[in-house]
Amino acid sequence: MSGTSNYTAHVVDGVHVIELSRSDVLDTSYITRVQQELVAYAAEKHGASMVIDLTNVQFLSSTALGLLMALHQAVSKAGGTVSVAGAQPEVFKAFKLVKLHKVVGMHDTVREAVDAALKAR
Repeated sequence: MSGTSNYTAHVVDGVHVIELSRSDVLDTSYITRVQQELVAYAAEKHGASMVIDLTNVQFLSSTALGLLMALHQAVSKAGGTVSVAGAQPEVFKAFKLVKLHKVVGMHDTVREAVDAALKAR
């Protein structure tokens, strides 16, 4: 397992699973750090499939949604995919509000997200 204090990362069946370490993703400076770290991580894993595990995230700001969109764009450019697993009902509502669920695959569990990423290869 690797990562920083902002997230942990591990590989499941060749898919990179990123788990955010905080239950609230609201603070702009935190979001900026996570975005920089995750975009750098994605660049290292050029073309990889990534799952962002939001199981423990209770609150997500609009800035955090922008982080996920930026990550999706960076990973997509490199030929990879980004999906989300475990979004709580309030977090899922935020995704729907900005229609991010139409761009980033949404799954109930990490296993479902990993399986979908493997099928997409």
